[in-house]
Amino acid sequence: MSGDSSPDSYNSDYLPVDLVVAEESSSVISLMERCAVCGRPAFCYNYGVLSCNACKMFFRRVEVDRITYTCKYWNKCYDGHEFVDVRKNAPRCRSCRYQRCLDVGMKYIQPGKRELELELSSRIDDEITSVIGNLLFLDSRRRHKIFNYYTSEDTTLKEMVTRSKGSRMALKKEGQVIELHEWSFLAIYASVEIAMRSLAANVDRVMTPDGKDVYPDFIMSMFSHAFLDGIRSRLVVRCMNLKVTNEEHVLLNMLFFCYPAHSLSSNAKKMISARQRVYSSALLKYCLLTYQHSGPSRFTDVLSIIHVINKQAEDVNYLTTLFQLYMPGTEYRKLFVEVCHS
Repeated sequence: MSGDSSPDSYNSDYLPVDLVVAEESSSVISLMERCAVCGRPAFCYNYGVLSCNACKMFFRRVEVDRITYTCKYWNKCYDGHEFVDVRKNAPRCRSCRYQRCLDVGMKYIQPGKRELELELSSRIDDEITSVIGNLLFLDSRRRHKIFNYYTSEDTTLKEMVTRSKGSRMALKKEGQVIELHEWSFLAIYASVEIAMRSLAANVDRVMTPDGKDVYPDFIMSMFSHAFLDGIRSRLVVRCMNLKVTNEEHVLLNMLFFCYPAHSLSSNAKKMISARQRVYSSALLKYCLLTYQHSGPSRFTDVLSIIHVINKQAEDVNYLTTLFQLYMPGTEYRKLFVEVCHS
């Protein structure tokens, strides 16, 4: 493709699924929480303060090695200009950086003291930080695609996996309407995602991205209101009651995708089970570090969402079967049919 490559120039041209729109990177970063010390993306609390891994390690090194730094600008590096040097992507002054750590409330506890448990609970190792950070980034990319792209292709899961070229999607056109049976696929595939979006919008039921009810009026007259309300509200209310965080959300999603199904080969089961243990361990550590003594019960509460989603999937499959009987002319996407019968 030649000529102007800005997002606006694509219009309705088809784009591959894995294409990264130039302005997407900045929008992804804006969704992340910021380090209280340097302002760069941060994913967890270290020494009692939301901070990035680099500032965590810097603060610990200064405390352990008892290093003393001197600022040549009279401790004014936070005044008048950006504290992070854009060219080096690092704080300009170590002295002011350490003082900033103290100012925002970082407290280092010497190993061996009674408070060691508290010190350990405020740390998270590099591997877990990397796992959660990478998942948050990928989730932001995926969310961008769901909101802004659409495909009219009707392929099976096997075709999507085995063909040489990935699925191709077009930018959504203004006013484009997605049919009910297409949203029903998302109700299974992205049930937690939809619940989290509803939670962020402070609504207690599943809604389409443009704020409309997922059920048209004629559906409400065909089925029990209690049954339909259960599908669109059960999972949202559960996530709302638990106040599920973005970190818990992305880790829970990976636990779903890393399920070692019986139909897989023994080698595939071993590989997927190994990845499932990684994400399960990451979720447990996140709960322990974030909620401390309540961590184990929080871990159990988050995992309980799996049972809610299983019930959700059963009800959606039942609704789909009945809908096909009432509306025999309705065509469903092949991928949706596969999911319902898997």
